[in-house]
Amino acid sequence: MPSALQSSGSISAAVAASRVLGLVRMSLQSRLIGAGALADTFSVAFRIPNLLRDLLAEGALSSAFVPTFTASLVQEDRERAYQLANLALAGILLVTGTLTLLGVVFAEPLVVAITSGWSPEKIAETAALTRVMMPILALVSVGAVWGGILNAQRNFLPFALAPVVFNLVSIAAGLGMWLGGLGGRAAVMAWSVGTLLASVAQAAVLVPSLRRLGYRARPRLRGLRRHPGVRRIVALMLPAIVGVAAVQLNVFVNTRFAASLGDGAVAQIEYAFRIFFLPIGVFGVALATVTATQVSEEAARGDRSTLIARTGEGLSAAWLLTSASTVGLVLLAHPIVSLIYEGGRFGAAESAAVAVILQAYAIGLAPYSMVKIVAPAFYAIDRPRVPLIASFASVAVNIGFNALTYERLGAPGLALGTSLGALVNLTLLRAFYRREIGALARPGRWREFAVLAAANAGLGAVVWAAWTGLAQVLAGPLSALPRLLRALVGAGALAVVIAVGFVVFAAIVRAGKYPGGAQLWGLPAGLMRRLRRRRARPAA
Repeated sequence: MPSALQSSGSISAAVAASRVLGLVRMSLQSRLIGAGALADTFSVAFRIPNLLRDLLAEGALSSAFVPTFTASLVQEDRERAYQLANLALAGILLVTGTLTLLGVVFAEPLVVAITSGWSPEKIAETAALTRVMMPILALVSVGAVWGGILNAQRNFLPFALAPVVFNLVSIAAGLGMWLGGLGGRAAVMAWSVGTLLASVAQAAVLVPSLRRLGYRARPRLRGLRRHPGVRRIVALMLPAIVGVAAVQLNVFVNTRFAASLGDGAVAQIEYAFRIFFLPIGVFGVALATVTATQVSEEAARGDRSTLIARTGEGLSAAWLLTSASTVGLVLLAHPIVSLIYEGGRFGAAESAAVAVILQAYAIGLAPYSMVKIVAPAFYAIDRPRVPLIASFASVAVNIGFNALTYERLGAPGLALGTSLGALVNLTLLRAFYRREIGALARPGRWREFAVLAAANAGLGAVVWAAWTGLAQVLAGPLSALPRLLRALVGAGALAVVIAVGFVVFAAIVRAGKYPGGAQLWGLPAGLMRRLRRRRARPAA
């Protein structure tokens, strides 16, 4: 079994819980504010601090901080590593605090810049929501530093669980709004306040785990400019910021394209992306988290051959998990969207529109996940310009494709452009990896590819036949049931189809001896054993 797949198991479970709860949160949002103009205002307002968050915290900072902090742990000691962490914390608070203040003051110009063709009233409403949610930038940035401290010491689970807390607080806020009968503009404002409170909880939940490791958050500016670790972080961050900025430019331009398509397009893309991000979060982010730490350690030791092996294991596991997810999302997009979002202010027409966008996104699932696995290796060996070049090329392809096709293809075309950009990014990273680090190709890779192709073909055939058959059988009886019962029966049918598809896929990869296939086959039984052991403990 690849070590990356094994090590990421608990993280995958934590991230899976977070993503499922995230879909519950989005399901509440869809029912409370729909997928029209009001939903557009929230999506854009939330996107503004998130663009900066991705730029600084979860993009450049994480890529630069983890290898630098890890090197300090390996080559010096924990006390000096923690001093470095507090300096980094002070620096990021200074930067993000300033940006938060600027975002509050200049909220309306920011909204105008990111949208196209919106009315003054819609811009003003979006700016008011932006001012509420801007502090999310600083909160998530603090969480990124603290999460890097935990991950570098192989304490992966707390940081993976932190978004669970975010989603639970958001869901509690949404349920309160639903029970209170809030709707319209009041619901959007209340949802924004709940999102801010959830971000506070997401950062705060990391503190107990950090204290157990002996870390105390004492941000200080003295020595910030002179510390060699800080200088290395800045040196790695600057090209990384440019690289991530290229991706955010892509989001920025695509948002303007979507905003010009009329009311609802921005929100529909957001709803589709949240479902698309479930397998990325469960598999891609979990594997990337483990792989980034492993390659940082091997790079700090100067062991290139093991570094290559770790990256290869991560890619093999990603192929195994994301290829099946792609097939499932393409074939089951409409029932999944309908089950999660439909109801209240979100109708059948919105479900159909979001499903097509989701299918376009799903095409890019594998390359999108693999970029997160390959790119950290270049930061670990101090070659940050390589991901920068690949990122710019992917964004150029994406923006060029979308500029040529968005009026004809609409919102699904924007999602397809994102998938094409991810494919270009991965292709270039693989080519540079061979030149800068070494060949990732392993003996037997073509046999593994054939096994994976057969498994996905079997999965697709079974899922298509099973869902088509069940849909025909249930169409008549379901029409006579109340909405809630229809949803429960539909969820059960969808779960059965997914379970059957999993069994077929896992059986083929196990029989074909694909790396990790036997472990995937044994995963349900392993989970059941863990549950039985946990239930038996109190009785003992």
